[in-house]
Amino acid sequence: MARQNLTTESSTAHLPQHGLVWSKATEGTGRQIIDEWERLAHRPMVLKRVNSWDFMPQPVEHLDEVLALCGFGKPVDDNEADQLLWQLVRHAETDELAARIVLHRVMPSIISIAVRRGRIVQGGVQTATTDAISTAWMVIRTFPHQRRRHKIAANIVRDVEYHGFVREKRLVRVNESQVGDYMLEKFANLNHYETTEEEIQDILVIANELGVDHKHTELLATLASGKHSTEIAIEWGVSPRTVRNFRRKAVDAVREAFSASETI
Repeated sequence: MARQNLTTESSTAHLPQHGLVWSKATEGTGRQIIDEWERLAHRPMVLKRVNSWDFMPQPVEHLDEVLALCGFGKPVDDNEADQLLWQLVRHAETDELAARIVLHRVMPSIISIAVRRGRIVQGGVQTATTDAISTAWMVIRTFPHQRRRHKIAANIVRDVEYHGFVREKRLVRVNESQVGDYMLEKFANLNHYETTEEEIQDILVIANELGVDHKHTELLATLASGKHSTEIAIEWGVSPRTVRNFRRKAVDAVREAFSASETI
């Protein structure tokens, strides 16, 4: 869905032929969104508006350059890009063009959610895509930027999946933080709780978006699939105690990432 060998230089010569966000789909909401972007991306009046924003670090000649500047394809800990994305989200509260740019910035992750959720929702991937994109628009326009100033893309993606596909199924939980705590307790006690693999995968996807090391989430996914610590220890050539220690570190890493995202 996304090409990530990017540069932030303000030159359209460096942009991929088909744009940073692309799809092989010939119809559906995702296709419409990408086609709309291609029409907007080089319009002089659109670029004039973008270049008039005082928080832009440099002039751009194509909207894909804005995506690159605000972190598309970059490491999750790129603070400069993260802060530019925060400025765009702040502006998106009252400016539809800014909101549209933010939506495109997170489109690959939104489509990934839709593809995964499409396996279990009525209507399949097409319905899930429409739901995910409309939810993303709502999340972006109402994002609480005053208190959440970091890890913007990861937080938006997390909110989209929660509000679009999780919240209605978990009405007994009061808020996102409690959902996270509940699921993390399942991680910490995988040998004692009955777990739903789909729920575990939800949390692991979000954890990766929040910057948790892939090795941590891979171990947790393996445990969630039903493998015991002893089996993993034999495969890795280590002791079961080593696996249990690594599991504890993995759970702590996920818990810390979720806690940090709730306090910023």
